Amino acid sequence: MLKKTSLAMLIGILLLAAIPAAAQETITIASGNFAEPQLLAEAIKILIEENTDLTVDHVRNFSGSSLLHSAFLAGDVDLYISYTGTQFTGVLGMEVTDDWKNREKVEKFVQEEFAKQFDATWFDAFGFNNTYTIAVRREFAEEHNLTNVSDLKDLARSMTIAMDNTFRERAGDGYNDLCDTYGFRFRRPVSMDYGLMYRSVASGDVDAAITYSTDGRIPAMDLVTLEDDLEFFPPYDGAVIARNIVLETHPEISELIQPLLGNIDVEAIQRYNQMVDVDHLDVEDVAQILVKEVVLGNK
Repeated sequence: MLKKTSLAMLIGILLLAAIPAAAQETITIASGNFAEPQLLAEAIKILIEENTDLTVDHVRNFSGSSLLHSAFLAGDVDLYISYTGTQFTGVLGMEVTDDWKNREKVEKFVQEEFAKQFDATWFDAFGFNNTYTIAVRREFAEEHNLTNVSDLKDLARSMTIAMDNTFRERAGDGYNDLCDTYGFRFRRPVSMDYGLMYRSVASGDVDAAITYSTDGRIPAMDLVTLEDDLEFFPPYDGAVIARNIVLETHPEISELIQPLLGNIDVEAIQRYNQMVDVDHLDVEDVAQILVKEVVLGNK
């Protein structure tokens, strides 16, 4: 009888000891199919796992913002990285007009609507605006004294400009509307693969390209981006979105994310993107560098 009792107690102790490990909570953060959101999601994962008992599952390579948001609404994703302009026109179905190109106004609208419609928190932006921009070779900019997009007015008619097919065809904030806003037309607009576009402008095969402002290939290839002085391009401020139920259960997550907010400017995110896309470092390793520099201040 004693042996049976001792055995039962031992089994009970072993079962109790196993409970914490089995019950350790996992939250899921998701990102798109390019380096930038993956870096930011990985940085958040690092901050949470190093400062809490939570496990973070980082799911990468979502191919569309609507698919990612659907997973979020279904509860399969707890946090994800997105951009104000993306969800302003996508999930929220808004049209980009002159009234909706102010960064603060768009951000406030998106934050309020995500709270109201989806019971979610759209955190303040990381600090950079990943919008479209016109990039040229540094020698070309210096030769023609180019600073703003408006400076191209007398040159555009003799220039070849490259862009991806999506930008060329899109309405509202695409190629034709850009030309209408600035009052000029390029001699030869061409569509090409995004990677080829950078090589083409850097080599001089084209004179300019419509690029993303935070792309790491801009500094890597010593390109110059022109200021959108008429504020044509809508804002695409990067941010993290979280389900409120998760933040209510784990309020420490909000505190851990705070040091990242407003502290990553365009030059910084370009450099981190360059490490992944150009220097071919692992996302996890670059995210560690990001956390050390931005959160710990070890530059």
